[in-house]
Amino acid sequence: MIAPPLPERVSPIRRWVRWARENLFSSVFNSILTVIAIAIAVFAIRGLFSFIFDPVRKWYVIPPNMKLYWSDVYPVGSMGRLWVSLGVVMVLAGLSLAVWRVGGRLTPARLARGASGIGLSLLVLAAIVSIPSGVRVGIAIVGVAFYLASLLVRFLWSGNVDAEVVSLMGVLLGAVAAILAVVWILNIAQGTKVSVTIQFALLVAAYLVGVALRGSVPPGAIKGILVGLWMLSLPVIYLVIERAPTFGEVPVMSMVIPFTAGFLVFGTMYMWWAGSSHEGEAPKLVSALLVLASIGIWFTPLAMLPRFLLLALTVFGLAASTFGGTERGRSGLVAGWVAADLLIAYFMAVAMGATGLPTHGEFIGGLNLTFLLAIAGIALAFPLGIMLALGRTSTMPIFRLLSTSYIEVIRGVPLITVLFFGDLVINRFLPEDIRLDSVVKATVAIAMFAAAYLAENIRGGLQSIPTGQREAAQAVGLTTVQMTVLITLPQALRAVIPAIVGQVITLFKDTSLVAIIGLADFLRIARDVVPNQPASLGSLQESLLFAVVVYWIFSFGTSRASMRLEKKLGVGER
Repeated sequence: MIAPPLPERVSPIRRWVRWARENLFSSVFNSILTVIAIAIAVFAIRGLFSFIFDPVRKWYVIPPNMKLYWSDVYPVGSMGRLWVSLGVVMVLAGLSLAVWRVGGRLTPARLARGASGIGLSLLVLAAIVSIPSGVRVGIAIVGVAFYLASLLVRFLWSGNVDAEVVSLMGVLLGAVAAILAVVWILNIAQGTKVSVTIQFALLVAAYLVGVALRGSVPPGAIKGILVGLWMLSLPVIYLVIERAPTFGEVPVMSMVIPFTAGFLVFGTMYMWWAGSSHEGEAPKLVSALLVLASIGIWFTPLAMLPRFLLLALTVFGLAASTFGGTERGRSGLVAGWVAADLLIAYFMAVAMGATGLPTHGEFIGGLNLTFLLAIAGIALAFPLGIMLALGRTSTMPIFRLLSTSYIEVIRGVPLITVLFFGDLVINRFLPEDIRLDSVVKATVAIAMFAAAYLAENIRGGLQSIPTGQREAAQAVGLTTVQMTVLITLPQALRAVIPAIVGQVITLFKDTSLVAIIGLADFLRIARDVVPNQPASLGSLQESLLFAVVVYWIFSFGTSRASMRLEKKLGVGER
């Protein structure tokens, strides 16, 4: 029997020429468009990099002002708190990368193509851009180094070039080492260099710990713990670590402990009773009464803590009929309520305490404020958006009318209007004993705005679910709440992941509008503060371009993470 002939090996250059002939120069019209596009790209790239490497550019002002970009007026003596906050994020990120097995492996051929592409791009850049000769030589040397690295990769794996044997995390660790080398070269304070090195060391150490844990701890348990820690990290970082609260004026003994203990005992007994499968319709009636009580308590002179505790108890009561019914479910409700009661009481006490930082006005600003507004805004907007989407698709006219009215009103005005409303009007709707500061009002306004758009995205996902899914759920005896929580809503959220991520990226960039109500976000620091420092006068263009790069890095990173999630979940596939 004659064996089939081996496939012809095509050199990379011939493969690229074939691809270009088939995709770029397949016809006269396509060839003309390709030439025009290449000419425009060359002129644009040449102009951009000529601007970047112009000798008159003041890029040296960026490193000394990193503290302003990051945290604005945060006290210098308390900067260690910001590094601790960043360390918490690094540890959680390293554990998450390991537990969710982010990375995988690359083929040497793909790695070599990437390195050679970077190298050739740098060589072309050095050839076409009008820059000082020293910079041109440096770029050319780096380009040659990347190209030689691609040849080295092909040589080392010459017999196994198409097998996935190169660890992506190893490549990323190499990139981290290169970033650290650049940090140590830049004109940055010695303490900052050491702190950045410690942060990356924490990231690597946490990743190694995660690799060890994923082989000895059940995956579901460790993933659930990490999700909980990520959710807690936001209030812990901004309310506890960075705010440095004091409890001297907090009525701990007279108010916090009594209400916390009372709700703890009553809520535990209520969850144990409501989670039983033998109580019939009585738990639903009690939960309906709790809904009325949680609304009415806002018209009483009671403190904020019992209001939030009653609201949380109402949510648990509404969930009892869906997640209870078994011993495991009832135990989970009790454990969840105990944790929620203690956490709400602790964070409310922290919020009531004054900050211990020696600052006047808002202690948070810069990129730190931008992250807070974006993350807290989307965290608050997501559950509100889900409720609005469910209300708009509800068969009950009152819920559908209220949800539709809210969505259409908010979507009909620009975000700036909502920010002005939040800054000037929100406090007028609250009891006299509640006064929100500017950051909280901006966060609420951003959440209100984003919730309307998220609701429409989720509504589109809900409408894409075939009716057969609902009919099957009803046929097996699921209630409407169980059908929504367990069947339709997870599929709807999965279907609209691209739209949700797009909304998150848009929200992250739109936080720059808070400058109009007086908050010093990252863009305002880059536009108004840094260029007006005595040692940085005349650096507006450099500062704004630095802001552009920072926004692009986080937006592009979020987009790539979304693409990976979509691929893993099979979004768009049947």
